[in-house]
Amino acid sequence: MFKSKRTLQIVIAILAAAPLVSGILGLAGIYNPLFSETLPADLVLDSNLRFLNAVSVAVAISFYCILPVIEKETFACRVICGAILLGGLARLISIYELGIPPFFISASLVLELLSPILIMYWQRRLALRVMRGKD
Repeated sequence: MFKSKRTLQIVIAILAAAPLVSGILGLAGIYNPLFSETLPADLVLDSNLRFLNAVSVAVAISFYCILPVIEKETFACRVICGAILLGGLARLISIYELGIPPFFISASLVLELLSPILIMYWQRRLALRVMRGKD
């Protein structure tokens, strides 16, 4: 399973769609249609939500940019995955301090903690295969 460049590209393309779509929707700030409840009209909250969702869009686009040559982009892949993993760890702190979020955020957390590790492992194996001339 961890030998196929094409499968890795497909997995990343599918996973990157989540931060792309949710990030675009999140650019609406406190008016994000994904929120089931109305958020307080707070300038700092709105500004931070819009900024962080723009970062989510940038993370997704970064993944799409390295997809064609994923086997050669170990450093970029690790930086992107590290950012996602760090975001997941930050969500864990939020859960500890404030409680369990709505389902779609909890589901995102699982992906944010597990998929970066899987992708980094898979990409590294692929990169090593290419370096050894086996692909």
